Amino acid sequence: MPDTEMEETKAFLAELEQRRGGKITYRAFSAFYGDNRGILREFGVFFYEVDKTFWFQDFERENTFLGFKIGAKKAEKYVMFESSFSPLDVVGIRKVLKSRARKCVQDAKPFDKLKTYNPVLFALSEYVTEITLKDGRIMFFQFIDSTVEKKIKQYQMDNQDTKGD
Repeated sequence: MPDTEMEETKAFLAELEQRRGGKITYRAFSAFYGDNRGILREFGVFFYEVDKTFWFQDFERENTFLGFKIGAKKAEKYVMFESSFSPLDVVGIRKVLKSRARKCVQDAKPFDKLKTYNPVLFALSEYVTEITLKDGRIMFFQFIDSTVEKKIKQYQMDNQDTKGD
């Protein structure tokens, strides 16, 4: 990474830490985000943790083809989306087909009809991680691995351990 990009990245992370009032202790990237409130982002979401809260936000992206801008006049005005959740508010995590998750978000199809992924078809299809919260929000992320799921489960186990004391 060139020095300029490295400095921009450091400044970006420092600004987030200042805004959130704590140190970023974990970060990941999701290539897809959708939820049961009709929000769909298919061009990248930065996912990070500060003080046992997961935060995420999308990035503005120009439409390009082979390096040339396309559709600049027709593009909708970009409005950043950001949100957060506590791992202790998670009531369900599973893998579902990305195409079906997208259809639920776009067409307001019933989310409870989504089937859990089939391991036999896993290599042939794209899957996303569905995270359901106590307040009824359902979110879909396409992470590169299952680290986020493991972190959520660990927080929940640690919370159960402290309740038993």
